[in-house]
Amino acid sequence: MFAPIVLLPLVAAILAIAIFKRPQAAKYLAIAGSMIGLVLTLAVGYGSASIPWFSVGHYTISLSIAVTPLNYLLLFIVMLMGLIVMIYSAGYMDTLSEHRRYYIEMLSFQAAMATFAISGSFITLFIAWEFLSLTSYLLIGFWHSKERANRAARKALTIIFIGDLALLASMVIFWNIFGTLSFVRIIASVSSHVSADLTAGILLLLLAIFTKSAQFPFHEWLIDAMEGPTPVSAYLHSSTMVKAGVFAAILLYPLFSSAGLSDIMLVFGVVTAIISTLAASREYHVKRVIAYSTIQELSIMLVAVASGAIIAAIYFFFAQSFYKALLFFTSGVEMKSTDNEYLNEISGLRENKLVYLSTMFGVVSLAGFIPFSGFFANEGISISLLPNLAVYAVMSGISLLTSFYIFRWVSYGAKRSKNAYVSGNYRGQPKSMVYPMVLLAALTLASSAFVIYIGSFLNYGGYLAYLDIPGSLPSGIADGIVFLVLISIGAVLGYEVYYKNRIKMSADRLDPIIYTNPIINWAYLAVAAITYAAAEGISAFDAYLGDLFDRIGRVTVRSGYLVRRASVGDINTYAAMFIIGILALFAIFYYLVIL
Repeated sequence: MFAPIVLLPLVAAILAIAIFKRPQAAKYLAIAGSMIGLVLTLAVGYGSASIPWFSVGHYTISLSIAVTPLNYLLLFIVMLMGLIVMIYSAGYMDTLSEHRRYYIEMLSFQAAMATFAISGSFITLFIAWEFLSLTSYLLIGFWHSKERANRAARKALTIIFIGDLALLASMVIFWNIFGTLSFVRIIASVSSHVSADLTAGILLLLLAIFTKSAQFPFHEWLIDAMEGPTPVSAYLHSSTMVKAGVFAAILLYPLFSSAGLSDIMLVFGVVTAIISTLAASREYHVKRVIAYSTIQELSIMLVAVASGAIIAAIYFFFAQSFYKALLFFTSGVEMKSTDNEYLNEISGLRENKLVYLSTMFGVVSLAGFIPFSGFFANEGISISLLPNLAVYAVMSGISLLTSFYIFRWVSYGAKRSKNAYVSGNYRGQPKSMVYPMVLLAALTLASSAFVIYIGSFLNYGGYLAYLDIPGSLPSGIADGIVFLVLISIGAVLGYEVYYKNRIKMSADRLDPIIYTNPIINWAYLAVAAITYAAAEGISAFDAYLGDLFDRIGRVTVRSGYLVRRASVGDINTYAAMFIIGILALFAIFYYLVIL
């Protein structure tokens, strides 16, 4: 059953390339392939399989796949969101000439993520990891006629490649320590192999996680990735590539806990959450605000993992998928309706009641209002942080600011437009864009019910005991009330400042502090310049060495010519040369020893 789920998107992509040449055919193939893949996913049972690939000495390298409750959860999200995004894309993508390329790349991306979701070893994970990097590069730079898109794609690939090398190096270390790359075998024996080498391998793995899931200082590539089509952004942020790092952190949690490296994950998670939240509060690009919110939520998931709140992190991982895609869909509707990308220049969202109501479901869920899934996810993580009051206080402030900036985001667009042209565009959006938004709004609310079953679902077959984590999502009335008060304050501030204009607020003077995008990108350029200068120096030194060895070679060849000319075959000449040599040696000996 595993193979068809992974291969179906690829088969649909091949059919779109080789057989069905009409642009519209690719759209229907993508939707049909995703739909069948989702149906097959629902029929998948738990289990594992291993396919021998090649042998090295006494070792056999195998492609291992596994479906545990955690793997299944990610696979289900990937296939469900893939179908919804494909349907939305049918109305969003106007350029018919680009349909085939778009859907081929999206289907390949879906296949890569499905493979990643059921990885049972580092070998399978690494192959899927690299395939994700390639397809992400293609999709981020999809509008290749725009130089900004090309730069964004190169930037994403360059930063992610750092993590790819780190992941490969960690695999070598794990192989040397454990003699296997199977997750089950490594986790089973990690407690008896704690060493400096293992710590180094886990640190490299952590570096790979930070680059993939856009954590400080590697987070800015995800902001520039907004140059890709909006459905790509929705899929990328809701269920696929950027979550791969967090998923790896949860999947391999026993490695981090046994090596005592959770504090590093905690510190970087908190720093990233602060930076991304502040940046989102001052960003005006409609998609970049949501992108910063994704970085913030990924960092909160890692903070939860570092604090041992694995159930809360997994539930957040699940719940975030629906409302994050919904908010990106809203940004796509806004940009198509107004032909604008900036919050302070967009209005009229309320002209389409169905779109506006769906959007509000996403907004209140991201903010964390009850009874939406965002509330239960945030509350579970918040309670787990209570033992560390400093982190709890920081995360509480972030919750308030999150509510503020997401209501700021929707308040701009919700203002009624006096422009009838804008109004007509909102009402005339394709049904294939509006209905997926309604579906996601329903899923955003319905996913709240999963909080009741998350523990029992994950504990199937004793999986939670295998990860050595508690089996319930923490909750508390007092903490819930505090959380609701904080986000209510943030929501009111966002509404009063940006919708009613009753409160004047200016943070322009604080921009260099709270909006770190220029500083981080300047740091990237500085590192690139230093690396380039070092490479130039190495290249010059290499050229000098090459020239030096070339000169030595020429001298050696010329000496050989001279010696060869002395070889005339005359005994008298050889005797004379011998006598001259003896005299020369005596002269040197006399000069060095006697004098």
